[in-house]
Amino acid sequence: MKKYLLLIVLLANLFIPAAWASDSFVVKKIQIEGLQRITADTVYSYLPIHQGQVLRSGQTSAVITSLYKTGFFDHISLTREGSTLVIKVVERPTIGQLKISGNNTIPKDKLTTVMKSVDIAEGRVYNSTMLEKIKQSLLNQYYELGRYNARVDVTVTRMERNRVLVKIDISEGLVTKVRQINIIGNHAFSERRLDRQLELSTPDLFTIVTQADRYSQEKLDKSLENLRNFYLDHGYIKFAVKSSQVAMTPDRKAIYITIVVEEGDQYMVKGYDLQGDLILPREEVNKLVVVEPGMNFSRKAVIATEKNISDALGDKGYVYTVVSVNPQIDDVKKEVFLTFQVKPGKRAYVRHVFFTDNTRTNDSVLRREVQQMESGVASTNKLEQSKQKLSQLPYLKNVEMSILPVAQHDDQVDVNYKVTEDSAAQANLSIGYSQLEGIILGAGLNQKNFMGTGKTLGLNITESRVQNYYGISYTDPYYTPDGVSRSINLSASRFNPKKGRISRSYTTDQYDLSVVYGIPLWQETGATDRLQLGYGYENTMVNLHTEYPTSTQVANFVNNHGRHFEQGYLIAGISRDGRDKAIFPTRGTLNTLGLDVFLPATGRSLKYYTFAYNGKWYQPLTKSFIATVRGDLAYGNGFAGPLDFPFFKNFYAGGIGSVNGYEGNTLGPKDSNGNPSGGNLLTTAQLGLIFPNYISDNLRTAVFIDGGNVYNTYNNRTQGGTASGQLRYGAGIEADWLSPLGLVDVSLAKPLNSQPGDDERIFQFSLGANFG
Repeated sequence: MKKYLLLIVLLANLFIPAAWASDSFVVKKIQIEGLQRITADTVYSYLPIHQGQVLRSGQTSAVITSLYKTGFFDHISLTREGSTLVIKVVERPTIGQLKISGNNTIPKDKLTTVMKSVDIAEGRVYNSTMLEKIKQSLLNQYYELGRYNARVDVTVTRMERNRVLVKIDISEGLVTKVRQINIIGNHAFSERRLDRQLELSTPDLFTIVTQADRYSQEKLDKSLENLRNFYLDHGYIKFAVKSSQVAMTPDRKAIYITIVVEEGDQYMVKGYDLQGDLILPREEVNKLVVVEPGMNFSRKAVIATEKNISDALGDKGYVYTVVSVNPQIDDVKKEVFLTFQVKPGKRAYVRHVFFTDNTRTNDSVLRREVQQMESGVASTNKLEQSKQKLSQLPYLKNVEMSILPVAQHDDQVDVNYKVTEDSAAQANLSIGYSQLEGIILGAGLNQKNFMGTGKTLGLNITESRVQNYYGISYTDPYYTPDGVSRSINLSASRFNPKKGRISRSYTTDQYDLSVVYGIPLWQETGATDRLQLGYGYENTMVNLHTEYPTSTQVANFVNNHGRHFEQGYLIAGISRDGRDKAIFPTRGTLNTLGLDVFLPATGRSLKYYTFAYNGKWYQPLTKSFIATVRGDLAYGNGFAGPLDFPFFKNFYAGGIGSVNGYEGNTLGPKDSNGNPSGGNLLTTAQLGLIFPNYISDNLRTAVFIDGGNVYNTYNNRTQGGTASGQLRYGAGIEADWLSPLGLVDVSLAKPLNSQPGDDERIFQFSLGANFG
């Protein structure tokens, strides 16, 4: 820029009339010509000369330079008309329109943000010297994604009113793939083992999912860091990456990587010492040290020790504890002596706990989940417990915690929880489709964070070919200040099993009212335990079909017990939630155990019970892959035996959420008419692997293997039916999308051991069936 200005000044001195060289005059008036968009006052503010001042010959170049520096003008000239200084300018055009085409990988709003950072946007002044800067800024975005053969073309077209159209055509090209990786200098570990430590890899079956074969400088840097950490964790403290060379093919579609390493010798831990103000008893701190004399030096063990000590002191209020290690290396004996220096700093107290980005949820709703008290000693344990309890709220997608020092008070901190709320429509009209239930029409209000209070209100109407449901539910998670919740549920429904490919013998009309209390039990780090106790009333009418023959199972039950049942029932259960969050968890477990006991409300009521267990387990295997296990077990029986257990309470298996690959609700025993009748014992399980999809955070993809079936604990053959047979298995891939209408499930699965008579269903999906 300085070179351009110097050239302008030289040219100005050459072409300004000679009169300027000898004459000086008092400027009585300044006249500016050629302005279109910029006001004269704006130009005056940049001039080094003003009315009433003397303009000398040496100042003319300063006037021109000051105006060029504004970036507003393409051309500037000075003339004199008597005592009037005339400044003639040609304004630079503005960007009237900015068009971007060809971008698919990077959204337009992100590219627009990048260009704004280099002052390219509609309404801004256009400068032709920025063209190359535009190209390079956009290309850098694609280089970061490994698209090194991307191309950016910029064309500029004049428009009316001194404006230009800037058109950017992008050819994103293909992602540059890693064709070969060579590691040179390794002796202690095989190249294959070292390859597993890298973020990059050559193409194989799994890179379709992991995209590890896509080259980027960021991935290479991370790979080299992983190599260093791997060697440091195995005692090679002098390890070094001597060089990393990247060679690209002429078509810029493939990369060859050569990494040269120097391993050095392996070192062992000679011993360790603790120094500084330990706060805690030395023997207690010693238990937090995970390095031991005689073990190979491990950077991971050193970091774990530092974290253990910091966390222990942080739980006592010393949140700014600094633990540093000083290694004393003996190159002759290949040993390292570690000295951990502990500096706890001042004990900190929490001044304020506050929340940000909660636009729908009241602060008071979030604050009651916080275990850390204001004005109390800061505890890292309580702060982390608070974060987890917030993360388990069903209307929060993500929670981030930060500890902020208070200015001029070195013993006080503020704690901020930044939350990301889940969308929750106040009211909805929805339509969905399920292969099992057909078209599903729904309407109502189902707000899990009603009016920002944390309470749940549900007013739902669902109409499908299998079930008509009308329900009202209300849950107050803090019915008492101690955290006891209360849920009230009232519903009316009609169930038509024949439409769900089950029995053709009957339909049921049912009315239900229940009240359930949730009582918090003990509070553990990383888990929440609750006890559920409640009661309810249920009124059921069984309607027999006349156009279809009644199955022996249904006929025998109706003959013995009638068709109208009024039940009172007691509810008991316990749950333990140790997941890191409620929506798309990545680690932890969720276990629920429930028992419902149904007792007579009239003379001909039934007496039976149901027991149900559901467990889910999530465990990260790597940064991108998560192992999952799901198990379901349910059992029901009459107090007088299984023949007194009502057939309309049977459990069913098959379909999404049960055993994929089989038609929903079709597994298990068949009745005397050959239709699935369910059973009083259910067992299903799933082993899955969640893998990254690189599409959306609201989409979760997984491969799985399912197994399960339902059974009767009595001989179903004596009533003309069939037995369940062996467990059924299926395997496939599933995608769960958190849409504005709820959870959308898509499953592609293959039965592994289907038997004659099984109803297979490879592709299954459910759209808009979840109104939450």
